Amino acid sequence: MSDLFAERQQKTLRPYQANALTLVRSSIAAGNRRVVLCLPTGGGKTLIAANIVRGALAKGGRAVFTAPMISLIDQTVSGFEAEGISQIGVIQAKHPRTDEKQPVQICSVQTLARKSSLPEATVVLIDEVHVYSKVVSDWMADRPDLIFIGLSATPARKGMRGEWDDLVVGVTTRELIDLGYLSEFTVYAPSTPNMSGVRIVAGEYHTGQAQAVMEDATLVGDILQNYLINGEDRPTLGFATSVAHAKNMAEEFCNAGVPSAAIDARTDSLERRAIVDQFTAGKIKVIWSVRTMTTGVDLPVSGIIDAAPTRSVMLHTQKIGRGLRVNEGTEDLKIWDHAGNTLRLGFIDELDWSELKDGTREEKEKREEPLPKNCQQCNMVMPPKTKVCPSCGHAMQPPSGWVETADGELVPINREVGAKDVPMAEKERFYRELIGVCRETGKKDGMAYFKYKEKFGVFPANTFSKIPLEPSLQTRSWLKSKQIAYAKRKEREHAN
Repeated sequence: MSDLFAERQQKTLRPYQANALTLVRSSIAAGNRRVVLCLPTGGGKTLIAANIVRGALAKGGRAVFTAPMISLIDQTVSGFEAEGISQIGVIQAKHPRTDEKQPVQICSVQTLARKSSLPEATVVLIDEVHVYSKVVSDWMADRPDLIFIGLSATPARKGMRGEWDDLVVGVTTRELIDLGYLSEFTVYAPSTPNMSGVRIVAGEYHTGQAQAVMEDATLVGDILQNYLINGEDRPTLGFATSVAHAKNMAEEFCNAGVPSAAIDARTDSLERRAIVDQFTAGKIKVIWSVRTMTTGVDLPVSGIIDAAPTRSVMLHTQKIGRGLRVNEGTEDLKIWDHAGNTLRLGFIDELDWSELKDGTREEKEKREEPLPKNCQQCNMVMPPKTKVCPSCGHAMQPPSGWVETADGELVPINREVGAKDVPMAEKERFYRELIGVCRETGKKDGMAYFKYKEKFGVFPANTFSKIPLEPSLQTRSWLKSKQIAYAKRKEREHAN
């Protein structure tokens, strides 16, 4: 069976990719016919799959590659062709590349489920194997002689242990970050929803109830204000609880001057392509979605807004993975976790994927390590035993509550804002930038005086210079957020 893995690739494999192929080959040589390869997002699953397919073709075999999403079909075709594999047919509705005589078939599992017979194969590769497919499961049961190789960054679906013979981990997320192939990331938990009253259905939060929690006006305001102040204009993916929630968030962001769009399962391919092109060009800053942007997305993302609470470590990891690819201008990733998922489930580079799951209660309840916590000052999420925040230097205190929100601005509980936590030089710079705004807009310097007090709770020191400075993006964003909060408060008062 080692001939399946002939190393005649177009693109040079990275050392960990070559090692992953060796691990799969060794597992099959040991007699396993059902092997799962775990490789993080950005690890090069398509390249490894292409090498397996090329090896099968070299010995006159036939290969089938299945994908759970239609959007992955053309992406895989392009990836295989880039590796010199051209004998490709596609099984997906009325696809223009339909040709079942070709030795390589790239298939939509939805189309396979409607066919009366399955394509001939020497080896079958199952992409995103953590997504259950009855047709694939039945195929595996009916053909014990056939080799199946599953590919996934998160192989933790219930029941996988009974379906698959072996799991090999090609490389971990932390290893890829340390090697420079994935971005370093920082998580902030600027607001955390109260999910205690939300019903659990089939192990996950009830969609309607979770949506109601996340669409609370105060929390929507938190999410928007946080991006306006801290978003740094980063190209960002936002994850919502429902289609309505995604559209609502996109509308709120657009109304605040942040070009945004929503994508869901019903968004047609032309509209999706237009949105993606505008995002890549920088004309759209935030794309909101409901799970549809968690798989097969390769965009220049450097920000993640998670507004979709989940109990699933797989979904949690898939969402964050969308921003881990290293692209020019996106060498680091900032995650604003408004859903509390990191605090609930842990950092994605510390999750363990080394065992297939069977979904028992013991597995679900097993967690030996304590969960992360967030800094009481800057809301950065840190390892549980951290004493001093690596971001702002704040010394951790026993939590009496964490954070609350006032008019959309994040304020540490029971702490005087700015009185002793912000360096004096930084406060003076902020005041001078406010004076710069006054010069731009023709307003009196008194506006800067009172806006300073609005932020820090005290008036600026008499010793501060009054020479104006060019306002920074953060200062402008803060002022804009206050204007929006004021306008919304007036709307509520008028409505009442």
